[in-house]
Amino acid sequence: MARLRHDFVYFRRNEDALVALANLCVFLFVMTGVVFETQHRQNAQIGNYADALYFTVTALTTTGFGDITLEGTTGRMISVAIMIVGVTLFLRLAQVLFRPAKVWHRCPACGLIRHDPDAVHCKHCGTVLHIETEGAN
Repeated sequence: MARLRHDFVYFRRNEDALVALANLCVFLFVMTGVVFETQHRQNAQIGNYADALYFTVTALTTTGFGDITLEGTTGRMISVAIMIVGVTLFLRLAQVLFRPAKVWHRCPACGLIRHDPDAVHCKHCGTVLHIETEGAN
């Protein structure tokens, strides 16, 4: 992560959003695999990975059309996990997209690491900060 932060300005500016998006995508594909592997033998509604992905997305977004349901106690517990964890990850993505941008710069006095991009002083202790900027191009 440090190397990406150093090498790519885009990553540095959008790191929180990219990490939140990656977490959501990994969760989506892992849970799609779990749904498929636990249900395709016993549930005629889950015939392929597309059906499992469709169910996972509808459960994650709490849309739940009801056309595909998971069977048994295991299926219900998987649905609960998808809804709780998935909504949490989705809300985290929304939070980082709509929260004002901060830059990562450790305050030498108090250790606060997130500051406004145009900060001159640390909001916590008032120490003068020397945040590197790209300047006006």
